[in-house]
Amino acid sequence: MPRITLKETITKEIEIPIDTLCELIDNLSEEERTKLLERAKKRLVKLSPFKKDKIDSILADFEATNLYKDNFLRDLREGLKKSSPYR
Repeated sequence: MPRITLKETITKEIEIPIDTLCELIDNLSEEERTKLLERAKKRLVKLSPFKKDKIDSILADFEATNLYKDNFLRDLREGLKKSSPYR
C-alpha cells in the first residue's frame, strides 16, 4: 500500500517564568548570547500600562467557567480588593 507523509505545524503559546528564562539565557554559549543581544537591540519591546478591570468583571469570568466554589470566589474578591492595583 502506498504511503503519504503529511507534515503539520503546531503553534502553541506558552508562558515562561522569568526565572526559567534567565536560566535558559545563562546556559547559552557566548556566541548565542551575543546573537540574542543583537536581536533584542533591533526589536523594540512595546510596553503598555496595566489596565485594571472591574472586580465584578473578573469574578464574572471565573464564575462563567463553573469550575470554582463560592468560597474561592469570595476569597478572590477579598484578595483583589486588598491587592495594590485596587487599593
